Amino acid sequence: MIGERLKKIRKEKKIKQEELAAVLGVTNATISLYETNKNFPSDKIKIGIARYFNLSLDYLMGVIDEPVPYYREERFIMLPEDFTADERKYIEDSIAFVKYRKSQ
Repeated sequence: MIGERLKKIRKEKKIKQEELAAVLGVTNATISLYETNKNFPSDKIKIGIARYFNLSLDYLMGVIDEPVPYYREERFIMLPEDFTADERKYIEDSIAFVKYRKSQ
């Protein structure tokens, strides 16, 4: 999955394999191997790709299908999976209230 996404993104941005290779500190052949899924980038290289293209690792690796920026203003709160819709709504309302109070 990462190979297909990498190739697609690179072509959309009109970046040559040579350019990306120079940024990541690898060879052109290495980029080609990544794009054809014959070799897989290390975690360090994956992070470099995500930062360079400003895309989340989740998108790059095929966990999600909607492109999400690597750099985001929002922060996440991980809620327990067993929270009900009402409990999640209560948390959202509480956050909205705190934001409102801060703006006053």
